[in-house]
Amino acid sequence: MKNKYTKLQESKLTELIISSKIIGDTSASEAADTDSVDSFPKIALAKMKSENLLTASISEAYGGKNLGLKPGTNLALLTILKNIGRGNLVMGRVLEGHINAQILINQFGTKKQKKLFAADAFEGKLFGVWNTQAEDGTFLSKNEKGTFYLNGAKTFATGTDYVTRPIVTAARKDGSWQMCVVPLDKSTVITDSSWWNPMGMKASRSFKITFLKSHIPKINLLGLAGQYYQQPGFSGGAIRFAAVQLGAAEQLLDETKKYLVSLNRTQDPFQKMRLGQMAIAVESGNQWLTAAALQMDQYMKIPTKTNGDSFIIYANMMRTAIEQICTEVINLCQKCVGARGLNKPYHFERIIRDLNTYLRQPAPDAVLADVGGHILHSETSAGDIWNLNFNRNKSK
Repeated sequence: MKNKYTKLQESKLTELIISSKIIGDTSASEAADTDSVDSFPKIALAKMKSENLLTASISEAYGGKNLGLKPGTNLALLTILKNIGRGNLVMGRVLEGHINAQILINQFGTKKQKKLFAADAFEGKLFGVWNTQAEDGTFLSKNEKGTFYLNGAKTFATGTDYVTRPIVTAARKDGSWQMCVVPLDKSTVITDSSWWNPMGMKASRSFKITFLKSHIPKINLLGLAGQYYQQPGFSGGAIRFAAVQLGAAEQLLDETKKYLVSLNRTQDPFQKMRLGQMAIAVESGNQWLTAAALQMDQYMKIPTKTNGDSFIIYANMMRTAIEQICTEVINLCQKCVGARGLNKPYHFERIIRDLNTYLRQPAPDAVLADVGGHILHSETSAGDIWNLNFNRNKSK
């Protein structure tokens, strides 16, 4: 039976899920109004702050709700990300980056750092993770007085001008990578908005940021060099952005249904067939979401290498499946609504542009090849691969 503490935790998570659903359902209009590189969905961000979504993935010890930090909380986390993505993929991406940073701080931070950065989050500071770069990437230097400085540039810096506590990866002198929680409100940087001229996700403000000898206090160095790429967290985090993407697929299905009803095309057998295909695709995506959350829970309960490797492969499967699901939903949606539906004031065109852009995540072929390699070298039959760890661990 569940104890009082467990029931209280579930109640808190349920409240967060309900809040995220309300925010997602009311974000579409602002998403349309802010569909520009010069804009940002400030209203949705304010709502996420007021509903405690930006502090939920902080440890309870520092005032948070353990969302995504403990077994049994991962399905709630993925559902929240999906709900925000339904209304506005840009805000789903921003929230995913913020939560990613909170999870890294919880995993690699000292008690002093966790307390410091939790206080920043409760003050309204927005976090993110900026890792992508070109040839002029970031590097960390240290002078004779022991002071650290950050130089170089990052690209795809989501939330530029709104994220004030990004985790930035930087090369040390020995070539290893160090995570730095950069206090942007105290740093000298150059923002290049001209670098960001995308097909979709315009308001994500994923600009190029150049750091000019930005001072990094020692307490802002997070973890040891190289830990950012520690597995299974690095690859397994893909389940979070996939959840955001699935939210947009759900929204396309709902908007398509609404559109066909408004035009009284509910009896067309071909439209019924397409909606049926869309519904099956979206429901399969939700089943992937649930299973991925269970895999993550299992690893958190028993963090063995076997469970970690299994989770990585499952995360690779899930992100690949969600990409295929979203692509199928996009294609079916466009066939349903035709050229007329892709005009404003309908939301289809913007959602499709945003989703197509967001689906372009790194190394899709490599992750699929990893799945195939795992299957080829596994001695377990296909039907038992993903149940094996659960059955083995239950018997202990």
